[in-house]
Amino acid sequence: MAITENSTPQALIVGAGPTGLALGIGLRRQGVACIIIDRLEAPSPWSKALGLHSRSLEVFAAMDVLGPVRKASRVLKAVSVYGDNGFLFELDLTSLQAPYPWVLSCPQSDVERVLIQRFKALGGELVRGVELLDFTQDGSGVTARIRKGTQLQTLQSEVMVGADGVGSTVRQQLGIGFHGVEYSEHFLLADVDWQSPWRNDSSHGFLQEEGLLIALPLPTGWRLIMATDSPPEAPLDVSIFEERLALILGQKPDLGEPRWISEFSVQRRLAQHYRRNRVYLAGDAAHVQSPLGAQGMNTGLADAFNLSWKLGYYLKGYGSGALLDSYEQERRPVAEKMIYGVDMLSRASLVKRPLLRRSRDSLLKLAGGRTRMSSRILRTASQLDVHYRHSPIVTSGPEAELGWRREGPLPGDRLPDAALKSVRTGHLHQLHDLLRKPVHHLILQLSEKPEHNERLVLYALSDRLGQDYRDRAHLTVVAAQQTPHSEVPREGTTRIWQDHEGEFAAAFGHGPRLWLMRPDGHLAYRAPVGNADHLLEYLDTILGKQLAG
Repeated sequence: MAITENSTPQALIVGAGPTGLALGIGLRRQGVACIIIDRLEAPSPWSKALGLHSRSLEVFAAMDVLGPVRKASRVLKAVSVYGDNGFLFELDLTSLQAPYPWVLSCPQSDVERVLIQRFKALGGELVRGVELLDFTQDGSGVTARIRKGTQLQTLQSEVMVGADGVGSTVRQQLGIGFHGVEYSEHFLLADVDWQSPWRNDSSHGFLQEEGLLIALPLPTGWRLIMATDSPPEAPLDVSIFEERLALILGQKPDLGEPRWISEFSVQRRLAQHYRRNRVYLAGDAAHVQSPLGAQGMNTGLADAFNLSWKLGYYLKGYGSGALLDSYEQERRPVAEKMIYGVDMLSRASLVKRPLLRRSRDSLLKLAGGRTRMSSRILRTASQLDVHYRHSPIVTSGPEAELGWRREGPLPGDRLPDAALKSVRTGHLHQLHDLLRKPVHHLILQLSEKPEHNERLVLYALSDRLGQDYRDRAHLTVVAAQQTPHSEVPREGTTRIWQDHEGEFAAAFGHGPRLWLMRPDGHLAYRAPVGNADHLLEYLDTILGKQLAG
């Protein structure tokens, strides 16, 4: 597909990696015209990124790509860590309280293949072999100068997003700093068809005196990553991995011919800003870190999930500059915290001094044996605990803390999932199923015996949302598990679900309350039902039509 003079995207995305593709899917789900350009003529067959954490799987489920991604993956259910004297601890991923309590081992090339198929199925335009030369922007849009082969061309769009990796042309042309450091260690990588003696549904990390070695099961075969003090002097081959494995296994394995072998260095850097007027940064263009913990690709996907709904609303004439400002305000602190955590993990994994190593191993063994500490580590690594509580676009009603306990998620938190049953059809659903529609979802939680004021609020909200916010906010009513069907209010075509096994009440507390879920699954607003008028004021402020001029 070629860019023509008639190409008039609302959004231009530079970079067809997982972040750019996820962003494109998010925009196309809202009907926004967008083009993705990439300088490579074809996707790379090699993949440094591999692991998909629990939160990313929720994102993929919302984008309707989880099924094909899972088919291309291996499910990992644990993380096993070993020290100089053997086994230290194991983290059980299946203990996560989440819809997808595991990690998918899926090469980035396969992730991109699935995302490309979905993007194109939604009518997205992807053009390869295109280099971004430079761009200008003004109050009406962005003008990009691009080159495909020997052909020079200009492309107009309302906004542009740089998802073009660590060496981002977009970031450099914006003059945005990308400060950080480079690690002194060197890393080697090999993908091999090898029958490992270790369980193939767990990753394995060996924190040895000779250096770090990580063994990751692939959908077929294994990926081996090892740290060295300096690049190997001889041409890189698998013998260096075989020698390191011999120290672990007691005998030298035969790894055969590698499918891919490579070497790389690691840096940690964070962009000073994520936005300059109509141009945005996402993914590795905004942040880069050590691959330990497999956070990079997952953080980029979360950037895209956060930015896409905000751009979509804005490009359709809703919201204000505050909505767009919130992207950096929400996502940059997440990256900053993630980079710090991964840096601490990397330094601890690479420590060489014997005393420090013994202390580290003792602490790791202690942490692995404590359930609460293990749970915190898992939820942090899985990005389930990422929140935007300090965001200026999340809030609670004026009476949110009066007369009832602080149960349930706070504004900015990721909403937990829960099993629900349709009162009308009897079909079972999950709360996160609502995320398949990229709009805000207002959840009206009823008390066990709905009172008259709850019914009035239901009727009023159903009418107001249907008239003023039909394409931005949908209403879902959740009745208590104990409420008889005869006492559950009905209101036209409003979705009425019942707490199927008490999971909703366990996660959210008991009603009557209002919960406003954003298109990215985070809580925008919470309040008792008496604050319905305040909720509508909030919707007008955040999602109202833009003022002309």
